Amino acid sequence: MKKVVLVTGANSGIGLALCERLLSHDTEGLLLCLACRNVQRAQAARAALLASHPAAQVDLLQMDTSSVSSVLRAAQEVKVRYNRLDYLYLNAGIMPNPEFDAKAFFRGLFSSKVITMFATGDGILTQKDGVTPDGLQQVFATNLFGHFLLIRELEPVLCQEGRTSQLVWTSSSNANRSAFSLEDIQHRRGTQPYSSSKYATDLLSLSLNQIIFICLRERMRQVH
Repeated sequence: MKKVVLVTGANSGIGLALCERLLSHDTEGLLLCLACRNVQRAQAARAALLASHPAAQVDLLQMDTSSVSSVLRAAQEVKVRYNRLDYLYLNAGIMPNPEFDAKAFFRGLFSSKVITMFATGDGILTQKDGVTPDGLQQVFATNLFGHFLLIRELEPVLCQEGRTSQLVWTSSSNANRSAFSLEDIQHRRGTQPYSSSKYATDLLSLSLNQIIFICLRERMRQVH
């Protein structure tokens, strides 16, 4: 049986490169599903992958992780199409274009953080976030919440007795603890939504690993 692999944000960048790498290692043993927001770009990505790997089986799934209804529809479609999911790569994400903050720059010149400011841009490069129709911060919803919702909805095809599934979440070197706050988890009041969302992604990944470990330990106790 072919292994079923779903990749979010698969039409470009890291997502597309990942799909290319997966197929180059095992073209005929995978059923690859590209979950993308833009259908036309997804079709172009599929065509490019099939041009390099004509024997591959590549499906398309329309999904926008910033939209709760889109994630719910996509998850339902996955459960109808496939009876299991072997690998889930959570890669979709957005990063607003950084903008220069002149006031922060001049304040930083006379502070103890001046070296860090010049080295990393911390404090002088800000990002403007938006709000989704669901009332969530756009970066938080796209990078984190939409994927978390997808995981929960796909539990029936991810968590099955006697079979192991792997979940891989794309993080970033921009994941910065100083940008994240539990009191402002969506980063409504901050200026670094991307960094905050990626740090929250790391925290959630660790939590999911701990939950899975606890569940497996309890199952082993029940068996013995």
